[in-house]
Amino acid sequence: MSYRNYRLFWLGGALTNNGRWIQYVTTYFVVYQITESAAWVGAAGFASFIPMLLTNPIAGHVSDRFDRRRVLLCTNTACALLAGSMSLAWGVGARNPWAWMGLLLAGGFAYGIQLPTWQSFVAECVPREHLHNAITLNSTQFNAARTFGPALGGLLIGLAGPGWALAAAAFAYGPILTALSLVRPADLFRAGTRSLVEEEGEMGSVMAGYRETIRYVAASPGIRIAILTTALVSTMGQPVVQQIVVFAEEVFEVSPFWFGMLGAAQGIGALFAAPLVAGELSRMRRSRIQVLATCGYGIALALFGLAPTFWMGFLGLSLIGSMHLASASNLNSTVQLQVEDSRRGRVMAVYLMGVLGVSPFANLLMGGAIAVLGPRAVVTFAGLSVLVGGLTLHGTGRFRLLDGD
Repeated sequence: MSYRNYRLFWLGGALTNNGRWIQYVTTYFVVYQITESAAWVGAAGFASFIPMLLTNPIAGHVSDRFDRRRVLLCTNTACALLAGSMSLAWGVGARNPWAWMGLLLAGGFAYGIQLPTWQSFVAECVPREHLHNAITLNSTQFNAARTFGPALGGLLIGLAGPGWALAAAAFAYGPILTALSLVRPADLFRAGTRSLVEEEGEMGSVMAGYRETIRYVAASPGIRIAILTTALVSTMGQPVVQQIVVFAEEVFEVSPFWFGMLGAAQGIGALFAAPLVAGELSRMRRSRIQVLATCGYGIALALFGLAPTFWMGFLGLSLIGSMHLASASNLNSTVQLQVEDSRRGRVMAVYLMGVLGVSPFANLLMGGAIAVLGPRAVVTFAGLSVLVGGLTLHGTGRFRLLDGD
């Protein structure tokens, strides 16, 4: 926090990500209210993530080719306008689920371009020796927003309705836009981040550069295992975030406010875990952190799926949040410490494919499975799958590849 640019970026992100979470819980609430279908909620998750998959090749190119601060200014402005459009759509009575799918698709395109740039920009705000803690703090602010954003979203939905909740989300993009405007470009740590691009001229083509990056990742065992692990967790765990509304409405039968509190549970768990992740765990080998985080994630998912009461479900989601923080910060740090500076944006885009590549289809599959089999059985199965996957990666020695720099 002694670095001014990082401090501004962190504070702006913390405030704006509250708005993002208000937007997330409100849009899934809206889709469920319109359709009363878990399958449609899964389709909403698909619509949110499939554009991120499609934009992934160009997103890494944009991150390495253009000024990342300006890219973030443009993408966050687009996200603010889309949140405002959602608020207007609800206000004028748009209740066709396909119209909302279209708005979610548009938001996915903007956010897909932004994601690798956001992750890479963290590395420009601090020197390399502070990168691990900078990443951990960045994950912490995201999860702090996950604590307050869903609860605030549930409160706004209950008191003022979805339209005003989405309007609040649109205005919440102001802090990050202000922070990025105040960042001093001369104080950013950019040495070497553009050298490869300069040597390659215009990089031939976006797809040629993307294929070359995939070859680079395939030849980097630690980065490859980090992507495999995040794909496992995202396939089984990420769709649960979208389906929390189904648990709130059908399993626990609670009000919109308590739905928001249930959505906040993961952030609360991450906040409690943050001092441990940045402190004691940072002195452990990354391979040991990962086996604990992955297996713990699977157990927490199963606990949530089997929870007999609201508060047991809240506890399960809190544990999911703490395990997610430990896993995400550990894997992100592994990639950022093992990648060459000149390839950072494109490699981060490929790393994010571990989330973006599987999430659209995992959302559809989980939504359909819940509609047929019910939420408890499906989420419990997902948790056991993550547990078995983590034990397998540990038993075969794959996690040890995360330890190198």
